Amino acid sequence: MLSTPAASLSLHARLREATADAHAQLESLLGLLDSPMSYTRFVAVLMRFHGFHRAWEPALARALQDEAFTAPRQRLALIEHDLRALDIDDLDIEALPVVPEAAQLCRTLEGALGSLYVMEGSTLGGRVITRRLLADADWCPAEGLLYFHPYGDLTGERWRQTLALLSTVPPQRQQAVVDGALATFALLLQWLEPAVVVPDHGEDDPSSEWGVAL
Repeated sequence: MLSTPAASLSLHARLREATADAHAQLESLLGLLDSPMSYTRFVAVLMRFHGFHRAWEPALARALQDEAFTAPRQRLALIEHDLRALDIDDLDIEALPVVPEAAQLCRTLEGALGSLYVMEGSTLGGRVITRRLLADADWCPAEGLLYFHPYGDLTGERWRQTLALLSTVPPQRQQAVVDGALATFALLLQWLEPAVVVPDHGEDDPSSEWGVAL
């Protein structure tokens, strides 16, 4: 059976098809559904996401120029909330490294939209991660964590809004959006890998040397 020509696919379908392998690689690398999840590994992953969002969120806002859309999707403060809930103090959070390349993902509108697709898509699977942590991780606060499930009951609505925005991209600009999504996955794979190769100092040891993961 002949494959469907890319031009005849919706942008959403093109993005899903083009990023499937990278998505699977990132899920496998992070192992956020592993049970039991190590405290040390999870905090290291959150710290790396902090460094990504700190550069990426302002760049996305500049590219989209739509505060009503981007402001509810800012998740940096949620990461900081979660790190504090996991006994990381403000000085350590402020000192976390930033990945400047994350801002470059949004240097064009098309790149920003491709990157948005990746980051907003992560909220869908994040619901599963949150449930697993609450069920299996004895170090997880009873009230839960926020970053991986930021929108609660609005998750589906926010995702539909993202898809509606992507649907406005004309065909001649869609490949640039796909390229932006692939570049985002590539950077995330590179940036997050050190968080999952750090030696585990113990699941309940909040005083581990996070620097070795960063």
